[in-house]
Amino acid sequence: MPDRASNPVIPLNKPEILDEDIELVAETLRRGTLSMGSRLLEFEQLVAERTRRPFGVGVASGAIAVEIALRALGIGPGDEVLVPAFGYSGMPHSVLNVGARPVFVDVDPMSLNMDPAAAARLIGKKTKAMLASLTFGNPAMMPELIALCSRMEIPMIENAGEALGTTYGQDNAGRWGRIACLGFWSNRQVTTGEGGMLVTHDDTLAAACRALRHQGRMDRMSFAGQPRDAGGILEHMALGGYDARMTEAEAALGCGQVRRLDDTVMRRQALASCYVRRLAANPDIVLPTVPDGASVSWANFVIRLSTRFTSDDRDAIIGVLHRQDVGAANYYPATCLLPQVRAVMGTEPGQCPVAESAAARTIALPFFNRMTDDEVETVCDVLEVALSRTAGGSRA
Repeated sequence: MPDRASNPVIPLNKPEILDEDIELVAETLRRGTLSMGSRLLEFEQLVAERTRRPFGVGVASGAIAVEIALRALGIGPGDEVLVPAFGYSGMPHSVLNVGARPVFVDVDPMSLNMDPAAAARLIGKKTKAMLASLTFGNPAMMPELIALCSRMEIPMIENAGEALGTTYGQDNAGRWGRIACLGFWSNRQVTTGEGGMLVTHDDTLAAACRALRHQGRMDRMSFAGQPRDAGGILEHMALGGYDARMTEAEAALGCGQVRRLDDTVMRRQALASCYVRRLAANPDIVLPTVPDGASVSWANFVIRLSTRFTSDDRDAIIGVLHRQDVGAANYYPATCLLPQVRAVMGTEPGQCPVAESAAARTIALPFFNRMTDDEVETVCDVLEVALSRTAGGSRA
C-alpha cells in the first residue's frame, strides 16, 4: 500500500477555474444585473451552437431541466415514461414529480445505456415519452433508441447531462432527442457550480421551457430587442412553473468554460486512456467501452468490478481508497431500487438484473482536468492493493 503520509489527497473531482473565469464572473457582477441578463443569453447561444440546436434555455440544475422538459411536453398524471434502470436519481424523481409513472428499462451490459430491445417490449398505450441517458458520456445505443422513438411516435428526452462534447459519427450529444437536457455540476466538462440547460429545435417547446423556468411568466428577456432594465408586465401563462433560473454569475462562468471545451475534452480523453492502459490487464476490472466512430467527452471515469465481488466488497474497496485519501464513489444506483421509488411504486430486486448487477459493482475514480499521470498511477496502485485484500478478490 502506498505511504499515506507521503501522498496528498486526490479528490474525486476538482473544477478547473482559471483567472479569466474569475474575472469574467467579477465583470458580470459589476454590471449589476444578477439574473435574466445578457450573460445568460450569451451562454445559451454558446451551448446551443455547440449542440447544433437553435434554442438553449438555461435553468438552475440538470435535474430541473428534465422536469421542465417533461412538463413542456405535457406529460403528467396517467402517463408513463421509459426510464433507464441505471443512472442518476433525478430521472425517476422528475417523472414522479410531474405525476407520471416511470417504467424502468434494463440496460445494455456494455455501455449501461438503455437497452433498445428491452425498451421496445415495454412501450404501451400510456407511454408518452422516453428519457434516454448518455451514461458517463457514452453515446452507445442512441441511434437505435431514437429510431425506436421515431417508429413508435413518442418523443425522446435526451439526458445528455454528462456528455457535452461527445460525438458519434455525424451526430453529437444534444442532437438525438426532441429536447435534450444538460448539467453543469462541479465534475462536468463545463461547470457553472450548479445549473443546467435545455436545447431543442422546436421554438414552441423552447418558449414553454422559458416560461416554466420563470414561474410560468412570458420570458421577454430571452427575445431580441427587449430593453434590459425596463421591467415588464407580469404576463403569466397557464403552465405554472418554477423559480429555476440560472444566475448571471453562473452563466458567466459557463461562457468562459464552454469556449475551451475542446481542450478540456482532449485532456480528459488522455486521462481516460491513461486509466485504460494502466488497468486493462486486471481481470477483476471491467473498463468503459466506447462504440466505433464515437468520441466520448468524459465527465467521470467509472469502472466495474467483476462478478466475483459483491456490493459489500465494492463498498469496502471504496473505504480503502478513502482511507488512503483517494476519492471514490458508487456511481450510479439502480434507479428502480431507490428507496423513494420503492416506497411509491413497490419495485423489487430482480426486475432489471443487468442494471442491478452493475450498480452493485461500479466505482467512480478520481477524474478532473488537472489530474496528472502520476496521480492516475497512485489511484491505480491503491485500487489494486484494495482489490487483492478484499474478500471477493482474494485468491487461494
